[in-house]
Amino acid sequence: MSVAVVHTDSPEGRAALVAAAREAADRDERLVVLHVLDDDGAVARAQEEKVRAAVREVLGNDDWDLCTEVHDGDRVGAVIDLVARTGAERVVAGSRGKNAVGKFLLERPLQRLLIEVGVPVLIVKAA
Repeated sequence: MSVAVVHTDSPEGRAALVAAAREAADRDERLVVLHVLDDDGAVARAQEEKVRAAVREVLGNDDWDLCTEVHDGDRVGAVIDLVARTGAERVVAGSRGKNAVGKFLLERPLQRLLIEVGVPVLIVKAA
């Protein structure tokens, strides 16, 4: 089994990576980094290498798998597909939610992820 983390190159994305790595270690499960690509082919390979480098920089190791999918305009749908494809038992995602409204109502993509994904979701806020 595995813990999946939604990767974004942002402070909240990096916080989610750290939290997901901790969660995976605590559960003795594999960490799977999910990343939605904008394009396929050579562009996708270059994007994947950038993602691998960014994740290595945060986690300091290669003890994780990268799972990617090209979106068709529906980034959240692509993440949901990735979660199903990996068989993850838990998903970790970062949130900006710093203002009062953001604390009350999560960003719409996170709301959709919470509603549509069939496993527990841990939302992490950047420090």
